[in-house]
Amino acid sequence: MLVPSPKKTKKPTAPANPNFRGFLNLNLTDEDKITIKGTVYTEEDCFADLMKWIDSGFKFTFSEDEYNHCFQVIGTRQQKDHPDYGIMMSGRGSTPTKAFKQWIYMQTRLVEDANWSDLLDDSPKFVIDD
Repeated sequence: MLVPSPKKTKKPTAPANPNFRGFLNLNLTDEDKITIKGTVYTEEDCFADLMKWIDSGFKFTFSEDEYNHCFQVIGTRQQKDHPDYGIMMSGRGSTPTKAFKQWIYMQTRLVEDANWSDLLDDSPKFVIDD
């Protein structure tokens, strides 16, 4: 006779990153897209900007998004005491350099000096434009 095994209760699991607060989702206008495409941005520019933003307290992750057939960069604050810690903003493009170019544009032209916390919006948006 087979005896069923006792039912195991699932323990609640903690999120992978308990500090994650969400993605900063920004809409690019048609004018923004034209400006980004028209901006010459070399790999040397990308590396110089990357070092500048890292030195100012950001952390970046570059990856290939196979599902959407693009590259993405995700930037977030490194300092746990920064008001925007735990918020992420992504840029996408057909190359890692173009993804970072989009991220730079959004940070310098759309966010400027605002706190990401003030702009946080949970609505899903997806734009690849280079």
